[in-house]
Formats: sequence, C-alpha cells, structure tokens
Amino acid sequence: MERSSGAAPPLSPGGSGEPEDGQTLTVRIEPLGASACVVSLAGELDLSTIPRVEKQLLEQLRSKDGVVVDLTKVSFIDSSGIALLIQAFRATDDAGVLNTVIAGGSQVERVFRLAGIDRALPVFTDRASAVEGMNGAARG
Repeated sequence: MERSSGAAPPLSPGGSGEPEDGQTLTVRIEPLGASACVVSLAGELDLSTIPRVEKQLLEQLRSKDGVVVDLTKVSFIDSSGIALLIQAFRATDDAGVLNTVIAGGSQVERVFRLAGIDRALPVFTDRASAVEGMNGAARG
C-alpha cells in the first residue's frame, strides 16, 4: 500500500493482529547477557503505537548498560517514532549505549536518511554490527 501523506491508515476492526498487516506493533526484548538487550520492533512505529514501546524501551535503558533497537521489521515510522528514538538516545546521558538497526532499502532507512537521523544516532544495517558497536562503545 502506498502512502503519499506519510500518515498511518486508520485501524480496521477484525484485522489479523500480525505485524505484517501494517496495523500493529509488537515489542520483543531479548537479553544479551546481564547488562544488555535487544528491543526488537515489528510493524508500524507511529503515534498510535508509541505507548506500546516507550515505557519498555526507557526501562531497558535505565536498567542496562547497552540496548540495541532492532527496527529491521518495522514497515513504517513517522515523526513520533523518530522522536521516541531521539528521546531514548538522549536518555542514555553518556551512561549507556543505544544503537539502532534498520533494514537497508526500507521505508525506515529512507526516512532516517531524509531527516538526517542516520547522522544523529548510531545506525547499523545488521544486528551483529550494532551489538559489536555497543560492545566497543562500552569498552571505550
């Protein structure tokens, strides 16, 4: 489905509830040892889905030394999603590490590039590099 306005479509009742339908967002937290984790998102990250991830993401940033936010399965992001990522990055306050993973060629990558987010946040195109970058930042 093409969207020229950049706005998410209204939710329709009776949807499948799966992230692939573009109607919802799922959040999965995967531990990386005791002091780090990956917060994996799938679906749409927009104004209507921010409440599902904001509290969990900020909790992980407060309790972990490093967090990787995996957006490779995010099909759509709007300015509120970007604002959440910037808020989370600022919340690290040099005490922790927040790296972001995006899928190359995705809508998220295009938005990051157009808005300059890829120059403001640590952005990687694969999870292994993001985890390694987090480990390197923690050592440095």
